[in-house]
Amino acid sequence: MQKVEVTVYEGEEKLWNGISRTPLEIGRQQDGDSGPLNLQDLVSSQRLVIAPLSARSIPRQAVRVEPTTDGKLRITNIHGRISFYVGDQAEPLGPGESFEADNNLVISLPDNRTLHLSTCDQESQVSPSAVGSDTHFRTLTGQIESTMESVAPVRLNELFGGETKEDQGRIAVDLVRSALTVVQKAAGSNEFFDSAVFAVATMVELDRALVLLREGDEWKIRSSYVANETSTENDNQTFSRGLTDRVLQSGKTVIYDPAHVMQSVESSMMVLDRAVAAPIFDEQRKVIGAIYGDRKYGSSSNDTPIGDLEAALLEVMAGAVSSGIARQRQESIRSSLTQFFSHEIAERLEHDEDLLAGKDAEVTVMFCDIRGFSTIAERVGATKTIEWINDVLTELSQCVTNTDGVLVDYVGDELMAMWGAPDDQPDHASRACRSAVEMLKLIDPLRERWKEITPDKFGFGIGINTGQARVGNTGSKIKFKYGPLGNTVNLASRVQGITKKLGVATLITESTANAIGRAFDHRRLAMVRVVGINEPVGLYELKAGADEDWRQMAHRYESALSSFDKSDLTGAARQLASLVYDHPEDNPSVVLLGRVVDGLTRREEQIDPVWVMDSK
Repeated sequence: MQKVEVTVYEGEEKLWNGISRTPLEIGRQQDGDSGPLNLQDLVSSQRLVIAPLSARSIPRQAVRVEPTTDGKLRITNIHGRISFYVGDQAEPLGPGESFEADNNLVISLPDNRTLHLSTCDQESQVSPSAVGSDTHFRTLTGQIESTMESVAPVRLNELFGGETKEDQGRIAVDLVRSALTVVQKAAGSNEFFDSAVFAVATMVELDRALVLLREGDEWKIRSSYVANETSTENDNQTFSRGLTDRVLQSGKTVIYDPAHVMQSVESSMMVLDRAVAAPIFDEQRKVIGAIYGDRKYGSSSNDTPIGDLEAALLEVMAGAVSSGIARQRQESIRSSLTQFFSHEIAERLEHDEDLLAGKDAEVTVMFCDIRGFSTIAERVGATKTIEWINDVLTELSQCVTNTDGVLVDYVGDELMAMWGAPDDQPDHASRACRSAVEMLKLIDPLRERWKEITPDKFGFGIGINTGQARVGNTGSKIKFKYGPLGNTVNLASRVQGITKKLGVATLITESTANAIGRAFDHRRLAMVRVVGINEPVGLYELKAGADEDWRQMAHRYESALSSFDKSDLTGAARQLASLVYDHPEDNPSVVLLGRVVDGLTRREEQIDPVWVMDSK
């Protein structure tokens, strides 16, 4: 029985070599086959699978190899529509046609595959073996690294091969100019992508160029350029998915360059002379798209192969597009982050997104309520109220970001902010107090700016508390909201509400007061128990712009409060009466005097110094 030795090549790469008896059928994998690059026994004949099921340009039944009576090999084209070149024949072997050869011959198939056949008169020691991998397109060697941060240096004589030095310089300059033209466009815009495909098509002399982006598991055309104005819309929407899938799998530039092949009408490459695609990467070197270009039979004035130079030019442009997309993403992230964080923190988050991960941290939380909001809303209507509230909240927010705080939320006419996360801030309590002081300085300028509508009671009520909280995305997958959760937050909110009862603009808790030391003027006002929290907390007034007169008044108040805490109601009453006479505008002194009088009226010998709040 005559046998034949078969070697399968892709370009110059050997994929398979083995001995088979004849007759032998050769083709692409089909249903029931065990796999590509596999020799199968069909009892009366053998079948050699040279390509996987996905390589649709290779027919399932391509050729049949049989012995003749005089010891030659008969090659028959068993496909109904495709022609193949056999040996050095000038004309292709058409469907159903046969060709006989004495011994050695070469069959050219699609996807740059060739079959080398020779007869064997005896058993050979060569066993069937697959060589290499399932790669059907030539990848660019010495690929340029097109990362987001840098492009690896490449010497011109290596990149441009046989070009003269003068041509090398001209090509390099044209390349840089085209890449800069793309980069200077607004990243992610139509103009950005349109410039990229135009530059690619003209530089590499392609009939067509596309920017393809991945959406889920699909390739989508983002932009296209067609050199031939007579091309149809359908021409503009098709491309080789086999080529782009190779780019996706390898992460390298892939060139399709068939040599003397009549393509199958079932193949997406059937009318393509040559094609090339270069990957577009994200910051993690994941392929998120490709720049794709091709030439068609008979339509291009450039009939030369697509070489490493053209592919390298395509890579540089793909790198420019990658950088633009990365820049757009960074700008989008930065824009989103600056809605909540200062520019300094937002910049750090761009480089370390792990900072946003949920964690336990000591933070300082602020609630700032705008006094007089309801009065304005009733008086001037919705449109003017929104203009006013937007202006006020913008000014307050600036005070937060100026101290690197986090704008957690806006609830009606109330602002919530936090310091101490996501970035570590050992002085977070001082930052919060500094922000509060700056807010209080805004009252007079805002009152003047909106004097036609600002009510007499316009001002701010600010509550600040320091403690442990769980911080992270407290919103949802749909709406991001970075902030804290826990009793620290609840207490800060309650403290803000107590500012109305004590008649002061800013209250801080004892934990905050301990954290800031004497960096800011403050006085102890009361020990309170708020709704929903059993542990009593000491409250302090934070004073902006305190003078010596206020400091003396604060000292006299704290002395009276100390007498009250010791149940010395008579002593406290005597001190407070004098204090209220000298400072009738000091609301905390009036409130404390009322509590003292109430105790005296009840003739309580021992009083509870903790003031119990019965509402929020």
